[in-house]
Amino acid sequence: MVGWVLLWTVAGMWNERPQLKASDVVFMYAPRDPALYDAYAGTVVGWAGRARSKSPQDAQWFRQRVEEAQKRRLRYCGSVDFVVDFAGFIDFRPDRFMEAVCRDLDGNPITVPWLWDHRYKGHPAYWFCTNNPDYRAYLRDQVERACIAPIDGLHIDDWRGTAACSAWFGGCFCPHCTEGFRNWLKHRFSEAQLKAMGIERIDEFDLRAFLKSKGITAEQWRKQRSRLPFGELFQQFQTEQMLQVVREVFEYAESLRGKPLLRSVNSSASSPEALVVTPLVDFFCGEMGHHASTAQAPVEPAFVFRLVEGLGKRQAATAAGHDWAWIAANEKPGLVRTWIAQAYAFGSAFMVPHRQWCYTPEKGTHWWEGKTEDFAFVYRFVRENANLFDGYRTLANLSLVYTHANFSEIRSAALELIKANIPFSILVAEPTLGIKVTPKDISACEFLLTGKQPLPPEFEQLVKSAKVSVVQWQGIEKLPESAFRQVRVSGEKVRVSLRYKPDDPKAPVVCHLLNQDYDLQKDDVRPREVAVSVSRALLGKALKGVPQRAILRTPKTPPVEIPIRLDGDWLTFTVPELGFWAVVEIVVR
Repeated sequence: MVGWVLLWTVAGMWNERPQLKASDVVFMYAPRDPALYDAYAGTVVGWAGRARSKSPQDAQWFRQRVEEAQKRRLRYCGSVDFVVDFAGFIDFRPDRFMEAVCRDLDGNPITVPWLWDHRYKGHPAYWFCTNNPDYRAYLRDQVERACIAPIDGLHIDDWRGTAACSAWFGGCFCPHCTEGFRNWLKHRFSEAQLKAMGIERIDEFDLRAFLKSKGITAEQWRKQRSRLPFGELFQQFQTEQMLQVVREVFEYAESLRGKPLLRSVNSSASSPEALVVTPLVDFFCGEMGHHASTAQAPVEPAFVFRLVEGLGKRQAATAAGHDWAWIAANEKPGLVRTWIAQAYAFGSAFMVPHRQWCYTPEKGTHWWEGKTEDFAFVYRFVRENANLFDGYRTLANLSLVYTHANFSEIRSAALELIKANIPFSILVAEPTLGIKVTPKDISACEFLLTGKQPLPPEFEQLVKSAKVSVVQWQGIEKLPESAFRQVRVSGEKVRVSLRYKPDDPKAPVVCHLLNQDYDLQKDDVRPREVAVSVSRALLGKALKGVPQRAILRTPKTPPVEIPIRLDGDWLTFTVPELGFWAVVEIVVR
């Protein structure tokens, strides 16, 4: 890996990382018509390719594309593909590209399942191995083509590379993975430990031959890997290799550009496996399931938005390919507007749906074009009220404590709390994610909600020194009353997100109201009157003084002041006709 040597000298030069702001309007791809940047008030292009080659013509084409965005004050993120650019690699190594194909236990080539309808020069979409030196050279080539233009960020698509092929499809048993795993074991375990694993001579160890000698089939390895010899260790090796490549790709790009770049990866950020890359990125940028076929606003994305906030990151989300295929087949932009509102209401962003990748097993890849008139007004609303988004965090007196071991329980708790409009934040205590928890973080809430698995010892010590109650999740009905008596909402299918500026006690508290009562036939929500009551004790955590007024803002109407009522422990206001989204400022002065 000679090509990466200079990177490590550059890595520590920049202390401050660029960030995605809560009010950013992100284009997934560069639009064919740059005027769309203005129509949507765009600020970032998140996943926007590279020059097709290093030829002067292609370089000029890409530079022009970047400059069209930058002259409109958008930050432009080029992109690198770890998996899907199989055609480019075939041309890059036409004489030996087959040597870089991921192989299963029987030595058969593995292809990319969702590209079953793609072929190039008579070849299917092979899954190429990110541990192969030739393929790594092609990743460097992609970086160089992205950095031909003055890009502001870099995105990595399918960032898990061969680690994902290993986890899902039983790869990879190419010579480089076999040798790499052998060396990984050799440097990690003692000779006695290796013998206990059944390895007599580590320098001759071949995982494929070992598994074959035990009668293990490729199908067993694909479906039951975690229960088979070396299964978990092999996946750990692939994950560590993958993280090394991701780091090197980002640092190589930054060395070429001479500055820190806005880093992102295509990730739903919705599982422990998806979060391991957290220390290497500035935000997550990718697809996540929205269950479009249910014709209801989903709750799962709201959990992810709350989780990435706990990581100090943000999600630039879009829906999954099958979601967009359903939208394309049924033409329901009103449902998509509920997705956009939910993302911004929970502190993340939803990418502009001007052109969306659709996928079904029957049709393969196809596309849906969102209409400007259906969506641009929502994004302009966000930008016009950027001061009510940027710098804000969840207002709550209850924190869920996240570790990988407790993922399932914390996720279940979060989904139930969101449905019940119980405010909560997420405190990340997982040591592998590089998040430093301080006593101030812990004491910011009155209650900590945990799962059944033990917490890290250093976190336990911090908890003992803080004035905070620790409650193990056993369902909402088991929570102390003061942990959930914070918000009251009239009517069903209304979701509340309370946010405040921790560093500015003079800033208003912002209450996002999401109407989730979607009508499929009308392709819109059913408007309703909604009364909301918020605990004054909770508001007191954010506001220095007595609330004086409330201002109602919606995407299609001018701001209007609405009455508030202070009644004992509660502040109450009423929104006369709640559409799909409203933002209410609660102001002291």
